[in-house]
Amino acid sequence: MTIRTTLIGTALTAVALLATTLPTAATAGPAESARSDQRAAAARTQLTFTVDDCEGCEIQLSNARSTLDADVVHVWSSRTRTVRDGSVTFDIPTKRTWGMSVAVKAPWEGFTGYRTTVAFRYNGERVGDAVTLEEAVTKRRASACWEGVRRRDVTVPLVVEEVEVDGARKRVPGSIAFVPTTESWIGEMREVVDGVLGSQDVNICR
Repeated sequence: MTIRTTLIGTALTAVALLATTLPTAATAGPAESARSDQRAAAARTQLTFTVDDCEGCEIQLSNARSTLDADVVHVWSSRTRTVRDGSVTFDIPTKRTWGMSVAVKAPWEGFTGYRTTVAFRYNGERVGDAVTLEEAVTKRRASACWEGVRRRDVTVPLVVEEVEVDGARKRVPGSIAFVPTTESWIGEMREVVDGVLGSQDVNICR
């Protein structure tokens, strides 16, 4: 009887120790929930564009990607935001940055018949190359499609300057918009006039 009682007591003590050392479902739940929240947060990007001398400029993002069926294109556009104090910020799904294009409308623009579009890369430039306004106006091809990022917080400088362009009816004030440091791009390059990239429809970035 003494031996049996001792064995039972030892077993109960072991069970008690396990109960105090092993995590319970209640304690594991919040940790898993926190990881899920982190993954959800990582799926969004706070994207800030800084731009000098363009107060009041309106900026809109778009993402148009074709599917395996060439006739189907998924199009997403952000709300238009206005540059204030030299910058504008968007909080968007990170996946939308891949193949994204950026449209700019400056207060000085006349009736151009198109939307000024940011050039993420000009012909002859490689990722990381600096681009000046003097160089940009000599370019003949450019990419409107940004390769995008996978980070939660990104700042991209832009250059937006007033230039004279061929409008819908006559020469009018227009804009040239580009990144001063060449970004990664995707898709084919498009023809531009004096570095000005304009779009009459969404840019489909495959």
